[in-house]
Amino acid sequence: MSRPRYLMMQLYLFVACFLITNCTSLTTPSANQDWETWKNLNGKTYSSKKTEALRKGIWLENLRRIKEHNDKEGTLTYTMGMNGFGDLTPQEFARLFNTHKRKEVLVNNQTQEGMKARHSQHLPESVDWRTSGHVTPPKYQGQCYSCWAFSATGVLEGQLFKKTGKLTVLSEQNLIDCSRGHGTFGCNGGWSSSAFDYIIENGGIEAESTYAYTAKDGESCKYNASESVTSVSSYKILPYGDEEALTRAVAEIGPVAVVIDAGLPSWQFYSSGVFYDANCQTNAFNHAVLVVGYGVQAGTKYYIVKNSWGQNWGQSGYILMARGRTNNCGIASFPIYALV
Repeated sequence: MSRPRYLMMQLYLFVACFLITNCTSLTTPSANQDWETWKNLNGKTYSSKKTEALRKGIWLENLRRIKEHNDKEGTLTYTMGMNGFGDLTPQEFARLFNTHKRKEVLVNNQTQEGMKARHSQHLPESVDWRTSGHVTPPKYQGQCYSCWAFSATGVLEGQLFKKTGKLTVLSEQNLIDCSRGHGTFGCNGGWSSSAFDYIIENGGIEAESTYAYTAKDGESCKYNASESVTSVSSYKILPYGDEEALTRAVAEIGPVAVVIDAGLPSWQFYSSGVFYDANCQTNAFNHAVLVVGYGVQAGTKYYIVKNSWGQNWGQSGYILMARGRTNNCGIASFPIYALV
């Protein structure tokens, strides 16, 4: 049996088992109406009644998991909520949005010393680069593993605003199509450092307005040097695992690109609060995002993180991630910023 047919059979078996055991409690007139409302709100249509039944079963199971999570009052620091990804299993969601080319990070003696370094200069209690106009609205990467490009452009958008006072939306598609010679893989993943290497050698990057995003690999690089809006003078990779260094860079430099473990089901339906999951790993990178600030909420420290899953996910496209909790999800494992 081919792998696609095998996976589809597993999905149908999952839904069948779920409906047999749970349809009495969840498949009610109210649940049916909620399903119809959710479909209309998210523009969902399906090719057949059989496919819709499959997706509805997954949606109901996800709804149950969200309720089960939110009912654990007092034990968790964040809530979950239904969103446009509700008809996907955790495995399907991870395949669609969490693929990031793995890169081994070597922790040598120099890096270890960097982790132990402590700075005497006082940092502000909170920083939010969105409020000063340094951050473009959250974007949607679609079914293209291009998170690395979005985190790279996010860094440069902030630095370009800092330099010119003008907020320019930069082109991720430029990076997807043109930076393969520097170690990226287009819609199959990459690293922000490789994107910066390309821009340095290329001498520039275009804006979204002249090099539009298509969420797929282009057949060729269409970069036009006359349309370039900025370049990169240098970039810096911060010490491995040093949250203080990351916090200081965010405060003093601007938005910083990071790679994280976003492969847990809890990421799929994050809604509000400070995200912390003890199951998150510090050296399993499958997603790239942008730290645009930090703060404290009810005594809990957090980073403000811009995602690339659209504005209907999380807090209008953002997530608050735990700060000062042993590098949870690897947020400080591989931070990088660039200067223009």
